[in-house]
Amino acid sequence: MDQAQPRAAFPGAFFTVNYLLLLAVGGYVGRAVLLPPDPLGAAVFLIAALAGYAALYLLPAWLLSALCHRWLSPLLARGLAVLLASVTLLLLLVDSQIHELYGFHINGFVWNLLVTPGGIDSMGGGDGTLPTVAAMVLAVVALEAALMALVRRHPGHRRGWRGLLVVLLLCMAGERVAYGLSDLNGYRPVLNAARAVPFYQPATFEGLARDLGYTAPPREQWSVSADGPLKYPLHPLRSASGAPSPNVLFLVAESLRADMLTPEIMPNLWRFAERHGRRYSDHMSGGNGTRMGIFSLFYGLPGNYWFPFRESRRPPVLVSELLRRGYRPGLFTSARFSYPEFDQTVFATVPSPAMVSDDEGPGWQRDRRNVTRLLDFIGADQNRPFFGFMFFESPHARYYFPEESVIRSDYLRELNYATMDVHEDMPGIFNRYINSVHHLDQQLGRVLDRLERDDRLDDTLVVITGDHGEEFMEHGRWGHNSEFHDEQVRVPLVLAGPGVPGGVVATPTSHLDVAPTLLALLGVTNPPADYAVGLPLDQAPPDRYRLAASWDAVAYLGPRYKVAMPMNAGGLGEMAVAGSSDEPVADRDAVMVRVRDRLVAVLRDMSRFYRH
Repeated sequence: MDQAQPRAAFPGAFFTVNYLLLLAVGGYVGRAVLLPPDPLGAAVFLIAALAGYAALYLLPAWLLSALCHRWLSPLLARGLAVLLASVTLLLLLVDSQIHELYGFHINGFVWNLLVTPGGIDSMGGGDGTLPTVAAMVLAVVALEAALMALVRRHPGHRRGWRGLLVVLLLCMAGERVAYGLSDLNGYRPVLNAARAVPFYQPATFEGLARDLGYTAPPREQWSVSADGPLKYPLHPLRSASGAPSPNVLFLVAESLRADMLTPEIMPNLWRFAERHGRRYSDHMSGGNGTRMGIFSLFYGLPGNYWFPFRESRRPPVLVSELLRRGYRPGLFTSARFSYPEFDQTVFATVPSPAMVSDDEGPGWQRDRRNVTRLLDFIGADQNRPFFGFMFFESPHARYYFPEESVIRSDYLRELNYATMDVHEDMPGIFNRYINSVHHLDQQLGRVLDRLERDDRLDDTLVVITGDHGEEFMEHGRWGHNSEFHDEQVRVPLVLAGPGVPGGVVATPTSHLDVAPTLLALLGVTNPPADYAVGLPLDQAPPDRYRLAASWDAVAYLGPRYKVAMPMNAGGLGEMAVAGSSDEPVADRDAVMVRVRDRLVAVLRDMSRFYRH
């Protein structure tokens, strides 16, 4: 009787070779970190991270092939292994080229452009791109098939796999700890090295460190990084001889949406804008949350740059220029400078004593105390120009206010998240918000009246705006940080001071335009493209697009359409497409084709200040 044929062994050697191939691709992407002058510790971290991540990249292919081998057919398992290994290698190869061109890894934004008809050509691919891509795909599949044929008779030894698994787990645990500690202590070489790892997921230990009583080094020990992935600014700033040095004052409010600036709700700011300021009636924040809104306001850059700027502790050129000229800084917030981490980004080089946080009690009480501090700061030294900043919390949920600020008496008396009915109670909640904005206006009035009374408006540039807006179920959402609806990104903007004409501007403007405007008024002669994506406010064309960001997405806000695309690797297929006023669109794919060329321009904006 014939004996049954022995079952073919699982081709473990095939996956071993593929693991080495993925390590090689990762090493190519991170080659700059592996060589001097980068510290040895950064290279060791990168090797450990790549060792673990290469295994994770290959894990789905190995697992599915192993299950197929065990339960179905060894022949089918080998074919599946070749197919999945080819897809994994191709994805890493494409990612390496995206990183080479743009300075970041493949993500939802890039993916949606690639799969949009004509998207590859519009990105500069040319007529021969598709045949080249097809040839590369065939070459990779042929390579994998050849590897499978070569190792078929040498499936590899199982001896030692446990030791390899232990080494990989140690590498993965070690790089987690190394990144978390580097993040706590601001050690930039490791933070920058992590950006070279495709689809890297950072680990932070801030909460654990607080629980354990660990205190990170003080900010004063940090230095501004000129290395890493950023090339910012593209050229050093130049100023005209005898450049003016007016005071600069930012008054920024939490959750202040554009339609709150009316004579009834904000009479003090409305009156100031009519008498002394320039009001921009179609203005958008650069984000739907505080982090990206403030970042875009001071840097003139889209929010995807937040992460490398934080890792590099790199302040905006606007703040650096003010400090270089000897401005006296006085920064006040009714929240905290450490969350979001503005002490590591926007104000990274401002001395700590100049930064005052007040987060005790309701927001309206903090605002009152901080306005008093701000007014004392403004009047303290008349011999040096000042750089002032105040962040108001009055309009922050749950929208508290004193009785004398009530202009909507039918507000919801008790806002309890556990018992409220979000639909039934929303009109009363909105009225709470209006009352809180009216209190904000009363505090703004204290500052503006003081500037006017002391004749400081002739030598002080004043910027008044919101970090982002606030939605009250107009499109099914409440609050902010969730969508790029107009209610969440439209904010008021009033600019006043020397060199600023009065009037109302209806052309579309953005937070990204504010820093270029102020630097021009300060006599900086560089073109804005040297340090920002935005334009001076009064140079914005009527058909321009604007950008806004959240933690993990960037939105194109065009004259006809909005397109929001994820910046994370996990959302490769996700995007949101709507009309410019948030109305639904009938054919999402057709819209993507129409705005394709502009999205390519957005991609260039998002990568302009990366080293390539």
